[in-house]
Amino acid sequence: MSVFEDFVAEIRKTQTMQALLESLEEEPAKLLGAICKEYEATNKAVPDHHLHLAGYFGEAMLRALLSANLVTKDPGDRFSLYGYKPTETGLKYYKGMLNEKRI
Repeated sequence: MSVFEDFVAEIRKTQTMQALLESLEEEPAKLLGAICKEYEATNKAVPDHHLHLAGYFGEAMLRALLSANLVTKDPGDRFSLYGYKPTETGLKYYKGMLNEKRI
């Protein structure tokens, strides 16, 4: 094992890194849930200003959802730059996670 790999292994053992890694898994699911819930209620793209994104981490979650083709990005209306709609796959995951009570 290299020194770097040893360092990473030690860092991953910390409670802070454990919480961060858990958040990396859970937060995109919460964001997808928020987008799907509002989309189902309005049948319209969710304006960007309705999303609760904090800094780089929030933007990274949104980019991950877009890259995974779970949401699409559309031009916004007069109050937003963009709007986000769940794809069929995104809705499938959303409904499955709702059934599992994960979001």
